[in-house]
Amino acid sequence: MRWEMWRCWRHFSPCEEIFRAMGAVVFRLALLLVVVLGSLSDLAEWPASVKIGTLLALNSTAGHTGMVAIQMAVEDINIRNSSFLNGTKLEIITANSNCSAFQGAASAMRLFEQNVVAIAGPQASVVAHFVAHMAAATQVPLVSASATDPTLSEYQFPFFLRLARSDRMQMEAVAGIISVYGWREVVAIYSDDDYGTNGIDTLGDALVGFGASIVFKAALDPAIDRTGISKILAGVAQMGTRIFVVHLQPAMGLTLFSEAYLLRMLDKGYVWIATEAIISTLDTIYLDSNYVQATQGVIGTRSYVPKSPQLEAFATRWKKIAEEEGSGLIYSQYNAYDLYAYDSIWMIAYAVRKFLLNRGNFSFVSPTGFQANSGGGSDLAKLKILLEGQALLEDFLETSFEGVSGLVQLDKRGDPSDSAFQIVNMVGKGLRTVGYWTNATGCSTVEPGTNGSIKSDEQKLEDVIWPGGAVRVPRGWMVPKNGRPLVIGVPNKQGYKEFVDTALGPDNATVFHGFCIDVFQAALSYLPYTVPYSFQLYGNGTSTPSYDELVQKVVNKEYDAVVGDITITTKRAKIVDFTQPYTTSGLVVVVPLKKGATNHAWAFMRPFTPAMWFTTGAFFLFTGVVMWLLEHKKNRDFRGRPKKQVVTTLWFSFSTLFFAQSKSVFVLYISCRILKQQACIFVGEDVKSTLGRAVLIIWLFVVLIINSSYTASLTSILTVQQLMPTIQNIAGLVASNVPIGYQAGSFVEEYLLQLNVPRDRLVPLDSLSAYTAALQKGPKSGGVGAIVDELPYVQLFLSSECDFTIAGQQFTKSGWGFAFQKGSQLAIDMSTAILTLAENGELQRIHDTWLNGYDCGSQKVQIDSNELGLGTFWGLFLITGTASIICLFVYYTKMLLRYRRILKAQKEECSSPDNSIQDNSRRSSSFLRSFVTYVEESEVPKKHRNSSLKKKEGGGTGSSRREEDRSPDNNGGCSSSEAT
Repeated sequence: MRWEMWRCWRHFSPCEEIFRAMGAVVFRLALLLVVVLGSLSDLAEWPASVKIGTLLALNSTAGHTGMVAIQMAVEDINIRNSSFLNGTKLEIITANSNCSAFQGAASAMRLFEQNVVAIAGPQASVVAHFVAHMAAATQVPLVSASATDPTLSEYQFPFFLRLARSDRMQMEAVAGIISVYGWREVVAIYSDDDYGTNGIDTLGDALVGFGASIVFKAALDPAIDRTGISKILAGVAQMGTRIFVVHLQPAMGLTLFSEAYLLRMLDKGYVWIATEAIISTLDTIYLDSNYVQATQGVIGTRSYVPKSPQLEAFATRWKKIAEEEGSGLIYSQYNAYDLYAYDSIWMIAYAVRKFLLNRGNFSFVSPTGFQANSGGGSDLAKLKILLEGQALLEDFLETSFEGVSGLVQLDKRGDPSDSAFQIVNMVGKGLRTVGYWTNATGCSTVEPGTNGSIKSDEQKLEDVIWPGGAVRVPRGWMVPKNGRPLVIGVPNKQGYKEFVDTALGPDNATVFHGFCIDVFQAALSYLPYTVPYSFQLYGNGTSTPSYDELVQKVVNKEYDAVVGDITITTKRAKIVDFTQPYTTSGLVVVVPLKKGATNHAWAFMRPFTPAMWFTTGAFFLFTGVVMWLLEHKKNRDFRGRPKKQVVTTLWFSFSTLFFAQSKSVFVLYISCRILKQQACIFVGEDVKSTLGRAVLIIWLFVVLIINSSYTASLTSILTVQQLMPTIQNIAGLVASNVPIGYQAGSFVEEYLLQLNVPRDRLVPLDSLSAYTAALQKGPKSGGVGAIVDELPYVQLFLSSECDFTIAGQQFTKSGWGFAFQKGSQLAIDMSTAILTLAENGELQRIHDTWLNGYDCGSQKVQIDSNELGLGTFWGLFLITGTASIICLFVYYTKMLLRYRRILKAQKEECSSPDNSIQDNSRRSSSFLRSFVTYVEESEVPKKHRNSSLKKKEGGGTGSSRREEDRSPDNNGGCSSSEAT
């Protein structure tokens, strides 16, 4: 009402002329009086006060400092900015929850009974769960500054709002820290309540995304004492993991750190990560030297608060209040929760103001629909409902302002719209910032909101001072000195003693040695910590045990690891963690050698495969035909009787074998003279056409390559290769029907079955001597035709057996590694140690010590087929074939164009009106025949043409007549009637 009057007052000039007679001054004064009275009326509509509840644990330090921040905000709204609510005061009703769900619920009920429109709190998550249900029933919004339980964001708590960052975001930040340093296992220590359990469950979910996990959860009773904490810490100290995440309330957290310090669990090698509840108190405890010393090197997260003028003003007032109250330095340093408490009152004020401006006053109504026998008579059932609660909730969610903690704005679930954390390190008497985390950029050294705050694949932090004053990043895992030794399984089988073997020591103790054992012990010496272990044999020593069953014992935690000749396979890698392979491996085929038949009648055919021989012969014929087509018109040597032309073409084609090598030209020339053949053609002399020369040059290059390859291969077969395997490769072995031997207990049996080899063809063999006996017997005498085994075993076998060899190539690629339980940090450290052994040459030295005793050094270990196939030369054939076809196309295109010009000239000479129709029909039907005849004709050189003319003048009429009959003038020129 008053705003319409005010607009009328401002724009009164159009009405001035109408009321000029009544007196402009009097009218303006009357309007002004109406506006003032309307404003007073509107102000009278606003309530004198609005009741706001606070639910804090006033007996705790956090509750005490939070209450101070709330009182500062109320003072600012009621006194310093009284016009903000048009004179309406915020009436604060305080209740003490005492960090107890029961007492908190009772205190909250008293607040609801006094018709509060909003509650600042609860402080603790355990209290918030209960009170949030009451708020949903009464439709009174809760605005918490410190309850971080992630489950409070669920839709079952629509009236629960908070300014503190949810533990869902905080645990993402903690997981980001762990991923930066590459740790894979952590131990979680938390309070066994809603706050601790739900937060750690969220941490587990976040770690999965980075390939890490929580290996142990230590839940502490909220009422636990120092003795109980000490026992739990002593238990987790026995574990190998040295990364601890602490999610406790401040009092319990500081007690835990002091006990851990006494147990020497804050020495070098340990990592302690604390969440915000503990970190927020570390700046306020520097008077207690015990806590300062016990938390050195701790890192953690706390909410990021950007600098602003509002924050500076708040800090100044906070310091002044602390000095005036004389409360010492207990809360002289505020934390993020205090800032959220201050902003929570302002958020309530903003929402109340918007509600009163747009919707009017608040009203409460009694609940309906409860029966007396269903609890309707209880005090909870009698709590009144805020009728406009849903509208007020919407005003909260739409509120946005710049507070002392930064931008205050909520999402639809009632959580802060953005989350940023500061990563700090406890050094000396205070916290030092080492980085930041946001849900958009991850871990970074760039402060949020700056130009460099962008997403980067490289997550990093500043240097951290770790517990014990260490500056090097802890490994996060070690074998405890007082822990049990690792139990390591070792395969015990017959033979192959070079890899794993045992002997009795001086005191009758079993001593392990061999290639695999020496590599394992050498790798252990490169670890930065000592690993106590004991070997345990698996198998009876008379037969080869199942390696799959041996690996399964690691999964069943009967063994901590397995050391030996363990092949890394896909099936095994799914259930255990392997180290970096310390030797390469792969399957090969071992077969007996037989003497190569180099003296049989057809030995000269062996260098080429049948397909290669056929293709080569076909291209010899093809090239001869192409040369005949290109040379037939101009070259007299390619003309004559059909028989003569065929012989000439074949002779020319196959004689290029000699043209390819210059030293053979003279021999060919002498042979031609002796045989008196007129078809002796030499490159660059008697080939008339340019296209023919191009085809011939390319073909001679191809023949040169084929000829040289044939010579080299045949020489190798006849002089070097005197031994050959009975089976060439794995494909030939699978296709045959011979029995196949394999090492008993290995994965080879399963692999061959996957290749569809029948099980009845597979013969298990236990030792190298069994290999020799089975191969010597052969498939006809109860033995095997070939053995499939891994390359290291085969190399050891062939070092003493020279009558056998490897057929074909190695057809699988793999390696040997040490197997550890899934997720073991020791597997990663051992992999690094094995790489170090390989780089400094010690791994090769160990290999040469055990596996370098070859007696058959002059014999080739691997023999392949020496036949050259079509796949080696198909590129050459493609080149010469393509060149020949192109030359033929160019040649016949030129012939066609020349012939059309000749026909056109003859048509101009012989055309007449009487016979034009008849001539056109005849020429059209005989064009192809006349063109073939034209191509067939010989282009006689000039000197031969002159001699023919003389012969014609001397009476050679018949001969001349025959030449005219074959000329294009008689076939494609004038008609026969005209000639007659």
